Amino acid sequence: MFEGSLVLGATLCLFAGWLHRTEKRGWPNESFDTDLDQEYRSRRLRSRRRINGLIAICGVLILIAAFASPGNLWALCWILVMVGLMLVVFLAGVDVFRTHRYHQKKLPEIRKQTLGDDER
Repeated sequence: MFEGSLVLGATLCLFAGWLHRTEKRGWPNESFDTDLDQEYRSRRLRSRRRINGLIAICGVLILIAAFASPGNLWALCWILVMVGLMLVVFLAGVDVFRTHRYHQKKLPEIRKQTLGDDER
């Protein structure tokens, strides 16, 4: 159980770091040209920074639980990991709705670029 906790905790910490670095650099084929794009990206960066931080905190808690013998600290760490990961899932759902609203607002702009000004 000790080795599994070490692997899981380290994996979560590294994954959170990779997600944060990739989000800051930008994903492939992403462009944020308009004001709407810039606003969406800034909101997305803030939100995903929180999510990545929660994932990293869960990884650290798992590492603490790995070194703690089964007892109160061990149970507290795992309960906090469970609550933290449930919060990550909830915040990811909020991010889905934010992205959906962004795409709804972006759709007329895409249609205008694709069809041109004369076909409305």
